[in-house]
Amino acid sequence: MKRPSNLFPATTNHFSRFSQCVTPQEAGQRVGHALVKGIQRIPEVLSSPTYFLHPHFAYRNRLLVMNRDHRAAPPPEACEPTVRESSSRPHGRVKQTIQKFTKRVTKKLPKLSKASRSSIPAVQNADLRDTSLNQSIQDMPHKLPFTHDKHPTPAENPSSQGASGEPASKVVDISSGVEETPGPKSPDAELQGAHEASEHMKTFGGRAQSVTSAAANAPAGLAAADDFQTNYLQPLKIFDSVIAKIADVHPYAKMALGVLSAAAKIILAQAKRDESMDRLLQKLDEVYGFITRDENLSKVESMHNVIGKIAQQTLECARFIREYSETKSFWKRVGKNIIKETDDIITQYNAALDSLMQQFRDQALQDAAIFVQFAGDTLDLGDIAYAKGAGLNTKKQCLPGTRKEILSQITDWINDSGDAAKRMMWLSGPAGKGKSAIAHTITNWFEETGGLGSCFCFDRHREADRRHEKIFSTIARDLADRDPGMKRALANAVKNATSLKNTTDVIQQWRKLLMEPLKKFPGSSVGPVLIVIDALDESGGIETRQDLLRILAGKLQNQGLPQITELPSNFRILVTSRPLHDIEKEFEGADHILRLSMDAIPTDVAEHDIRAFVSNKLQGLPNFGRKQFANLAAKADGLFEWARLACEYIKEDRPGINRRSRFETVVNRDPGKWANKLYDMYRLILTEIWQRDRYDEVEYQEGLAEFRSVMGQILGMVEPLPLNSLTAMRNCFPNHSKDYQVDIVQHMGSLLSGTTDPRIPVRPLHASFQEFLGDKSSSGDFFVEITKAQQHDLAFASLRVMEDGLRFNICDLKSSYLPNSRDTELPQRVKTSISLHLSYSCRYWATHIQKTDFDDELAREIRSLFEDERLMFWIEALGLLSAISGAVIVLPRVAKWLQGHSGYEDVRSATMDVQRFMQVFGGMILHSTPHLYLSALPFSPVNSIIATKFTARFPNSLRLASGRDLNWTVVEAIMRGHTGAVLSVSFSPDGTRIASGSYDKTVRLWNAATGEPLGEPLKGHTRAVLTVLFSPDGTRIASGSDDKTVRLWNAATGEPLGEPLKGHAGAVSSVSFSPDGTRIASGSDDKTVRLWNAATGEPLGEPLKGHTGAVSSVSFSPDGTRIASGSSDKTVRLWNAATGEPLGEPLKGHAGVVLSVSFSPDGTRIASGSDDKTVRLWNAATGEPLGEPLKGHTGAVSSVSFSPDGTRIASGSDDNTVQLWNAATGEPLGEPLKGHTGAVSSVSFSPDGTRIASGSYDITVRLMKVLPSLESTKLDPFTSPLHQSTASPTQENHITPTYTCNHPPISFSPCLKHALPNPADLLEPASHHHSDSTPFLLQPDGWIMGPSHELLFWVPPASRHPFYSPDTAMVIPRGGVELDLSCMTHGTRWSSCRDASM
Repeated sequence: MKRPSNLFPATTNHFSRFSQCVTPQEAGQRVGHALVKGIQRIPEVLSSPTYFLHPHFAYRNRLLVMNRDHRAAPPPEACEPTVRESSSRPHGRVKQTIQKFTKRVTKKLPKLSKASRSSIPAVQNADLRDTSLNQSIQDMPHKLPFTHDKHPTPAENPSSQGASGEPASKVVDISSGVEETPGPKSPDAELQGAHEASEHMKTFGGRAQSVTSAAANAPAGLAAADDFQTNYLQPLKIFDSVIAKIADVHPYAKMALGVLSAAAKIILAQAKRDESMDRLLQKLDEVYGFITRDENLSKVESMHNVIGKIAQQTLECARFIREYSETKSFWKRVGKNIIKETDDIITQYNAALDSLMQQFRDQALQDAAIFVQFAGDTLDLGDIAYAKGAGLNTKKQCLPGTRKEILSQITDWINDSGDAAKRMMWLSGPAGKGKSAIAHTITNWFEETGGLGSCFCFDRHREADRRHEKIFSTIARDLADRDPGMKRALANAVKNATSLKNTTDVIQQWRKLLMEPLKKFPGSSVGPVLIVIDALDESGGIETRQDLLRILAGKLQNQGLPQITELPSNFRILVTSRPLHDIEKEFEGADHILRLSMDAIPTDVAEHDIRAFVSNKLQGLPNFGRKQFANLAAKADGLFEWARLACEYIKEDRPGINRRSRFETVVNRDPGKWANKLYDMYRLILTEIWQRDRYDEVEYQEGLAEFRSVMGQILGMVEPLPLNSLTAMRNCFPNHSKDYQVDIVQHMGSLLSGTTDPRIPVRPLHASFQEFLGDKSSSGDFFVEITKAQQHDLAFASLRVMEDGLRFNICDLKSSYLPNSRDTELPQRVKTSISLHLSYSCRYWATHIQKTDFDDELAREIRSLFEDERLMFWIEALGLLSAISGAVIVLPRVAKWLQGHSGYEDVRSATMDVQRFMQVFGGMILHSTPHLYLSALPFSPVNSIIATKFTARFPNSLRLASGRDLNWTVVEAIMRGHTGAVLSVSFSPDGTRIASGSYDKTVRLWNAATGEPLGEPLKGHTRAVLTVLFSPDGTRIASGSDDKTVRLWNAATGEPLGEPLKGHAGAVSSVSFSPDGTRIASGSDDKTVRLWNAATGEPLGEPLKGHTGAVSSVSFSPDGTRIASGSSDKTVRLWNAATGEPLGEPLKGHAGVVLSVSFSPDGTRIASGSDDKTVRLWNAATGEPLGEPLKGHTGAVSSVSFSPDGTRIASGSDDNTVQLWNAATGEPLGEPLKGHTGAVSSVSFSPDGTRIASGSYDITVRLMKVLPSLESTKLDPFTSPLHQSTASPTQENHITPTYTCNHPPISFSPCLKHALPNPADLLEPASHHHSDSTPFLLQPDGWIMGPSHELLFWVPPASRHPFYSPDTAMVIPRGGVELDLSCMTHGTRWSSCRDASM
């Protein structure tokens, strides 16, 4: 039998705990017999051939002990001794060490007097080798530390008396840890007991060490880790009971203590612990013991800041303990020394805690840095949407010493761990009451004490940021940044869901980015979590926050969506807002919401806080004292914003100002008709600045005009700008208003930010000021209206700023080989090279255009932009500012603004051409901006406006020797994701999404702008999905399936709405919503049409019968009174939508199955498609055919769709094509649109008529660009279907290719003259090449890269097949894309692509 290496884990541990309970003198007496008897037996035990620890030292089974005051106390929980491998120290040496230790201790033990001996029970003469389970040990009458201190006194438990009147020993079942006689104690006794227990929290330190130091040469395993619960965890349990008894303290201290309690719970929750953590756990023992000493508890109020630091550091330690297993795995993977790394980190943790405890002792808060450690795999979440600037603002906090009552109330709610604690608190109140100050104070406290949380602030002046679309993605990232476990869970959530990272669907964000990751780990391992949502009322309009309110109110109606009540119990959400009607209505009746109103704060409390605030603001002013402060506080009527304005007004330091007189003006002012006290104060301040009696009437009116113009500029901006940028833009105004001085706002520092600091944007300090200026009845002379004329000036100024500021390579991009993200200095160069007003102008000039009326002067400025080279520089700037997607959205609005105005047709065409350019190349430009010139411009079609105007200006880039498109291709995007044939497609009413149904049994949603999938597939059908359709309001999707059911889906979340609609006896091949969205019609193979209540899913009436074959298609008329249906019986039928009765006779004419029917937008015509390869038009009133069948397809026509203006018909066919028809004449419009490699099953026009979505048996959805109307042919000649050119434009070489024998030519053409010059830039040094890279092959994302992943150029989707690469020997037939790189500059030479002389 091998000898165990840890000979005394129980012995040493219990001796050390034993000695900590008494003074050193008492230890000599009280330990006496136990120590001598026990130690003298050690050599005998070691001589035993089994080498097992003796059961006496192992504390097996039941153990009876006595407290020093003769009350029963539980012994430590002991574990069975484990058998381990022998240490390297010889057995004899260990035995000699123990014998020396025994003699030394025996000699030093004092002689025990008879009196002292009589007070100590004798050691029982029990055979120590006896293994009886009931053997008691009564020779250690000491009080063990870390007990619950809930023990009955003899009076409380008479039955516990022994025969001699002494209390019987308390029995503790070591195996179960259950105390048999628990009892209550008073709070004072509880606190005192905790204090006493805290004296023993240094488990292996202090006096205990002196007793055990003689065994220092024993094996390292002597440290007993078996009694973990007693040694380490009991103090943490005591802490919870202690802080509950602490009287009223500063709310910050309350929060800190709550965080400390949460840290304790995290440690307690760890089922698996590592011995390496012992030293850190010992230190945490010490921390909790230190805090719960009564002399320290008394200092909690005054030293709450240090307590906060201690809490933050302790929580970091707790999280390190929680993450330790993961951390060790990472260290192991990267080859680090785990023992050394652990030791170094724990040393730093211990040093930080020691420093903080010393600060507490010294009652001095120093600038102590909190040590935070995280070692693990780098998880980059930077591509998840994040609302910048929406977080904590420490400048908005409450004044210290104010709002203590409400802050304490909120802190109590956060710390409440009871089951009845409500998840959410709604703090409401009028403007100016200080809601945001409270929110930011709570957030800052929670963050300072180490709590896990997020602060998200809405701001009406930042609506352009669309923060409401990023709320839960931002909150999720905040939580992930502060907790490694959450970070891993969030990373896993978006790992294979690219669209989820930037989804604007807040319900999907709530579910996928927050709730589902939170389910990955328990709340006990996270600690307290606080989410603050400030100024909810400033989140936009009612529709903007509708979904967010439903989430917060717990009123998500769809089954399967997680409700707010399902958040972990440690989560708290604090929401602040004004009590707007829509918010009040949504939160009404929500049991999980704790309501707190600022109006409910007692008047005397509010007045006291405002008095403290006023005293602080006016401190030091002569002749101001308590009386004046009290008068102002009483006048404020609980409005902190009013008090702030009053103080700013009084203390303004300008010549001729009498502060005392101003004070009298404020306190004696009667608002009169002004029900809003803030409005009255605004009038007072503005009237003081623009005093009418100082000027004659003309000067006064001119001053007001200047005020209105400047404030109109400030309030009309999409986002605020600082003074110097406002001035730069005003200098570009087109009229005399440019002479107005923006710096007039310098006297409005109490109303606006940034009036004196040029770095801070100028904006109203409080939302109510903008409301005041926009309310003519309140603001009077100071009324400011945001007019179209002001928007005109801002648009004009933006275009002029761009004219002056844009230039080539504005940010000095170093190399075309690098993605923007790898140029680490680029963000700083963007800030310094692109001024704030230039950045603003690039991003928002078009936004201002659409807000004003057409104007020739402005139109000429737009023409100047699109005809000049700076158009390319504008796109370059957008790429560097990551703002291309915004331009793609607004450019069509500029085209619409120009529409109908003669002389600007070419400009309108140019705007649409540039939009196409951005749609095709935008992602690549964002990735590496130099390739705007090196890749995008060369690959743009020959006839595109952007190519014809600017190609010659950039001669030293690649050229297409063959295969360059003449015009923009019809196919904009190819969407792949389904695993079966796509059988149906449908555009959303707003044109932003596409729904598709497939043979793979799923419905998918796609981003109509990018072609990216939106979320996960919608699953529920058990067979092929044959039809899909958006509801008229875009909130729902209906789908029909081969499983004989109709399903409804939430279009935002993808969740099913209710149960499937059942009733058909065959496959459901078609569905159609009524125009008001209240009914659904469905057609089925069972030969019937059914109507359903779209809200309840209940069938409406009996099935509509009449067809003699399967019903393949149904369509509601635009007025909702009729339904058209097509059938395999070769007919079209019309039905009364109200009664279900057939209208007239069947419409006959097709020679085959009618596969599709569609009403025209005006309801006068019906189009039908058939497997007889034709499209037919019918008079919807008479049923008569209109003209001849539309012929041209060579296969069955499976789908027909009218354009939104009714002038065109699109048809999809089994011949793999889509055909456009003139709806009036029946003539085909151009050639068939080709691209699909399988039958086209479905077509759908976009709401603006510019695009067609098509679904096919080739398993794809394609998005095709078409003319918006028949009349647009003359305006947009560059959007005709695809043509190829085998010749490249004539250009001269401006550089000479250089090759060496060391490097073979890099060519993407069979002609060696087309090879890349200067290949050495790519091929040297060879030592840096990536061994796993395959250079110069076309990557799936379109990039051609060098051997070290250098970006050489990018190929758009339309030019990738076929594509000539350096490994290609021959292409038969010729005509594919072949490149001439002989003039191409690349790498650090890239900027030479431009001919600066032109």
